[in-house]
Amino acid sequence: MLPLLRNKYFIAFFLLYSAAMALLTLGFHQPFIDLVTPFIFFGILFSIIGWLLVRDSVQSFPDKAGFKGEALIIIVLVLFFTWYVTYGSSLINKLIPQSISETEWKNAIAILLKKLLVFVVTPFLIYRAAGFSVKDFGLVIGRRDLFSKKTIVVFTVLSVLILLFQYFLSGGAKPVREGQFNAHQLIIALPLLFSWLFIEVGLVEEFFFRAVLQSRISVLLRSPVAGIVVSGLIFGLAHAPGLYLRGAESEGISEQLPFGFWAAYTISAMSVAGIFLGIAWQRTKNLYLVMALHAMVDLLPNLAEFVHTWHL
Repeated sequence: MLPLLRNKYFIAFFLLYSAAMALLTLGFHQPFIDLVTPFIFFGILFSIIGWLLVRDSVQSFPDKAGFKGEALIIIVLVLFFTWYVTYGSSLINKLIPQSISETEWKNAIAILLKKLLVFVVTPFLIYRAAGFSVKDFGLVIGRRDLFSKKTIVVFTVLSVLILLFQYFLSGGAKPVREGQFNAHQLIIALPLLFSWLFIEVGLVEEFFFRAVLQSRISVLLRSPVAGIVVSGLIFGLAHAPGLYLRGAESEGISEQLPFGFWAAYTISAMSVAGIFLGIAWQRTKNLYLVMALHAMVDLLPNLAEFVHTWHL
């Protein structure tokens, strides 16, 4: 863990994080303790615990060597992703029939399929043409490794910590803390929501940000730390356009705020979560484990919207 703290990429990220914190506290008068809490827990506490739990893990496969033109492919993928989260998503939405878009649960499925096409199918086909297989992205794991004692312990320990943090300290979990859901709703909704998030944020985001971006950036820059930090930063900033354009109820923020706020906010709050997940991916190369952990991170903040969408 100490080499990470001394690494030039981590130092650069910490400086950027500090600038984001300064903007939020001085420019937008946000409470410092609320902003630094995710860094303390995800950036430090959970990352250290996660690293201790997975440090002796044996990677199921090595990263493939880089190939000619791969750096350009990574740049194109990031630019394509940037276009999608700013303008492309709304353009694609116009192609969805009104009969689907006006029904919330049908629209949710349509959006999921759209995300799978953009973040999983497209990058996979590009790398498939370069000789990569599903195994190279952590999607082929033996049952013994998938359900090993170590995997179960890592998932259980980190999930409990994540849920405790979300319940007591997350603004997005406010409806849960206030008791807005009865026991029947919780028993039905939580397992269904976890299964949904396992695909909707787990597969979609972890395939793109961890299995593709982090792994390939690590190879191209010859530094696993660079892969963790750079992909974590991109992961955080990727959420800024959506929070700015569509609102941030999942973050417990209802007022409309400028894009600069959300860019700084996602660096301070979400990039550290990306680094936490990046450490787990780097050590285990078990995409299913990282997908499940990401689903737990988003579980309580998305419960209210899920219950409303699916009329539970």
